Amino acid sequence: MMSPEKFKPERAFAPRLSEKRWDHHKERTLFEKWYEEDTFKFKLRRRDKPFIIDTPPPTTSGKWHIGAVAAYSQIDMIARSQRMLGKNVLFPIGFDRNGINVEIYVEKNSNVKMRDTPREQFIELCSSVLDKLEGQIMEIMKTVGLSGDYDHKYRTDQESYRKFTQATFIELWKKELVYEATRPNNYCHECGTTIADAEIEYEDLPSTLTYIRFKVKETGELLIIATTRPELICACQLVIVNPTDERYVKLHGLHALLPLYGREVEIKPHPSAKPEFGTGAVMICSYGDYTDVQLFRELGLQEILAAGQDGKLTSAAGPYQGLGMREARSRIVQDLAAEGLLEKT
Repeated sequence: MMSPEKFKPERAFAPRLSEKRWDHHKERTLFEKWYEEDTFKFKLRRRDKPFIIDTPPPTTSGKWHIGAVAAYSQIDMIARSQRMLGKNVLFPIGFDRNGINVEIYVEKNSNVKMRDTPREQFIELCSSVLDKLEGQIMEIMKTVGLSGDYDHKYRTDQESYRKFTQATFIELWKKELVYEATRPNNYCHECGTTIADAEIEYEDLPSTLTYIRFKVKETGELLIIATTRPELICACQLVIVNPTDERYVKLHGLHALLPLYGREVEIKPHPSAKPEFGTGAVMICSYGDYTDVQLFRELGLQEILAAGQDGKLTSAAGPYQGLGMREARSRIVQDLAAEGLLEKT
């Protein structure tokens, strides 16, 4: 066995990379080489069956964060692996330049209000702001080496894209697959637009259960209902109780008179009512929560639009028309108390 003292390598070890830290500029040089050689360019050939990746275009409403980079890096791994398998891959690079996120970003950064700005002027302003953001995102894409087809990028606000979406809508219209209907949506009265569920951030806030005295029309007895939304009494179309709740079996099929309004609604057994919550009797209004939405659809109830697009109560609220929700809630509770229609708890 050779002793350590006698062992001498023929030549000293020299690493191929002399830098102690990785020089990220090499990445840019490599990407530019890929780009010059059209390494990732999609070339449609008749004999090939293309592998197309349907990427969700990133919303151009701010700087790209690490989560977006991580998500697109996973897409890039799929694109690269399929190319290594010999497939002709289309990895499109696009930008979503529409939507409420874009509008809010432009409003905040340009100190304007969309609803107070002429439409064409606001669109032009959006385009200018988005061009800058798009360039920043594109630069990040290239920096991390995403292997997309950059020469054929698309934008959701470009003329050809809009023509395509409009043509699709027209085709659906001709096939009678487009209809108009009233339905509950997430709506921001300040932005003046509906909001997708994915854009909603939910927060648990403390609320107060108001115990209200309803009168049963047929018997004259009191029915106590607890609610966090007394301002929606005017939109009530049904009162439900749990079928197994023995307290209310005798009220099935009878009618309750709405406090302050005097209109009658049916009292109906339904498993959605929870005996342990409040008093176990629930008023179903359009629209207090998802249970209301489900029951209105299930039972075919006629909705009453209590709130307008300005975020204030409509004429359906009678004397409370024009009030915001919080103000209306306070006023209605005061009036219920004055009429002796509140139950002490």
